[in-house]
Amino acid sequence: MGGGWNRGRGRPSGDRGGGAIQETVAHVGTLNSLGNWDAVDLVAQADGIGRELGNGGVTTSQIRNFLDEVNRIEAESRMDRDTFDQSRVVFLKVQLAYAAGRENKLKSFARLFSTAVDKVHSREDFNRFVKFTEAVVAYHRYHGGSNQ
Repeated sequence: MGGGWNRGRGRPSGDRGGGAIQETVAHVGTLNSLGNWDAVDLVAQADGIGRELGNGGVTTSQIRNFLDEVNRIEAESRMDRDTFDQSRVVFLKVQLAYAAGRENKLKSFARLFSTAVDKVHSREDFNRFVKFTEAVVAYHRYHGGSNQ
């Protein structure tokens, strides 16, 4: 991504999904697959997203719940290296929709990760998805995201 990225601007992450989240959704939408996402750019975007989520009142436990499910899928995927079950990843969208339905402040988070799920077509893409999810959680915590 170019210099037009709005890194570090902490805007509320409610339904309108501004700042880093909105820009990352737009960028991920242009990718053929997540495996094509440059690691340096991914980390920089996760930093801005983590800050934005924290400023929007999203708690660590709310996004950790999502990471926990991603980690379960990853563990199962490691056990069966011969196949990759993309449907398990697609069903993450259901969890995201449920969380966003319960908490309005999670709508932009759900939109972001639903867009990313749409770009997971292979094990390589899923590995990049896992790294992105971990990075968002880490930066959310780093920027003082609430632990409640």
